[in-house]
Amino acid sequence: MSQSCAAGKRGPLEFGSMADRALLVGNPSAQSGQAARSIARAAELLGASGIEVTVVHSEPEGRTPAVVAAAIARHAPDLVCALGGDGTFNEVARGLLASGRDVPMGLFPMGTANDQGKSFGIAAGPANLEQQAAIVVKGFVRRIDVGDVRAKAHGQVVGEARFFDSASFGLAPDVLAARNRDRRNVQNVPLLSLLYRDQSVYVGAALERMLSSLVEPMPFDAVIETDRFEVTRTQLTDLVIKATPIFAGEWVLERRAEPDDGLFELVTLASRREWIERVVGDLALNPYRPPGVGPVFGVPIPGLHRPEHLAASRFSLAFYRPGRELVASQIDGEEWIAGDAFDIEVTARALPLIVPEGFVPPWR
Repeated sequence: MSQSCAAGKRGPLEFGSMADRALLVGNPSAQSGQAARSIARAAELLGASGIEVTVVHSEPEGRTPAVVAAAIARHAPDLVCALGGDGTFNEVARGLLASGRDVPMGLFPMGTANDQGKSFGIAAGPANLEQQAAIVVKGFVRRIDVGDVRAKAHGQVVGEARFFDSASFGLAPDVLAARNRDRRNVQNVPLLSLLYRDQSVYVGAALERMLSSLVEPMPFDAVIETDRFEVTRTQLTDLVIKATPIFAGEWVLERRAEPDDGLFELVTLASRREWIERVVGDLALNPYRPPGVGPVFGVPIPGLHRPEHLAASRFSLAFYRPGRELVASQIDGEEWIAGDAFDIEVTARALPLIVPEGFVPPWR
């Protein structure tokens, strides 16, 4: 579904041409329908800069990338924008790459985590639409790395996907799966659906998984082979392959990460000490907190050491746990496929993304 709105003057786009036409992709039913107002306002702001905007509604059940690719073929835009959370970013970016057209992608972050926007200094939410539009119209492009992952279970390929922010395995995906289950369970109960949503659902799921881990054999071992190193890690709770700095909307797992160096970072978490070292010593609260909540960047704690920086462009992950139980996974914050082996390959600087010019990460 699409609709157009025209405007008066052209907006600059530092991509070898001027932006005349843009696609704006979003889900008008998201956020209990509030997203429809954000979509209309974003289109109005782009239109005021002389860009003709075609609004494309996202589709459920994984159909959005094909819808975006078809809309790009039909309208030949100079610019493609995603309005929504990290899941919307993923689907729009996949559609853009599948279209074969080398046009930049703009961001209007609106979700709960917004790892992508925060990683590049773009504040999220309807209150920041004007700032987001100004960044898009200015059109400073940074090409970011893209990851492709293949999941295997018992020697058979069970799924393939593309990601732009992170692929993670273990407890965090378990929590996400539990959150999604709880959200489905309460969505048709009027009172609960109002009280038990978003972060409340996530916290409840996290507590449930943490408590169950006291009796379940959740830890797993991992044999990791890459184009740069080989390591084995035991008794892990989580393993993360990270493309951009911000993780789960709150933290910088690896402050040395660069989104356009052709490498993804490997982060493993096991013992309480490792959690403390990452959370307190090298895992920084992001700077996009509510007013009055200050960020913490690398608080020095005696006796803590900075974890080794591990990065590569190809990963082969083999997981082992009692009974050959499969390990849960998530891609760009969305629940994905459980498996016992995953292959990941990075394509350097494949996605042209519009970001703020001159942004210096505060966690550096």
